[in-house]
Amino acid sequence: MFQTFFQQGATHILSADALDHILFLLALVAIYRYHEWKQLLLVVTMFTIAHSMTLVFSALNILSIPSNWVEIAIAATILLACLENILLSKAKQLRIFTSLCFGLVHGMGFSGHLKELFTGMQINWFTTLLPFNLGIEIGQIVVLAICLTLMSIYYKITSNLKNSDKVLCYMISVPVGIYAAWLIVERI
Repeated sequence: MFQTFFQQGATHILSADALDHILFLLALVAIYRYHEWKQLLLVVTMFTIAHSMTLVFSALNILSIPSNWVEIAIAATILLACLENILLSKAKQLRIFTSLCFGLVHGMGFSGHLKELFTGMQINWFTTLLPFNLGIEIGQIVVLAICLTLMSIYYKITSNLKNSDKVLCYMISVPVGIYAAWLIVERI
């Protein structure tokens, strides 16, 4: 059972159903360069801690928010991350706090998928919750590794260009922000 829920978590984050989460991760890292890996690690860790908490609380029905509100809030976090990238890209310390807050929202979204898997089952910390969350984390690491690799290639190609980091931030944040705004409207 551990392996089943681990695979479900990993494949969920890597599926088209998790496009909003993948775009959020992309927006989350868009303001960082590879030499800022320590701060990026802190940001991703805060996000992980927060979404793990609400995933557990939601799956155990300690926290219950209607899924339509959660889906709108997830789209809003993507839009807000993009706006933060464009308007406050120099305030990187703020990203630690916002990633923690946004993680709380995303965890509730993951719990919806997990509850579907639990239909008719007893929730168990070690055979269902833990492996599902670990699967999500492994999938998230894969997504981040791909994003950071592509960003690193971009920076090597554009190393002689002035403001290449700002250009990349806009290249990511503007289309992702527009998509997030469309998701908000669609989900309302």
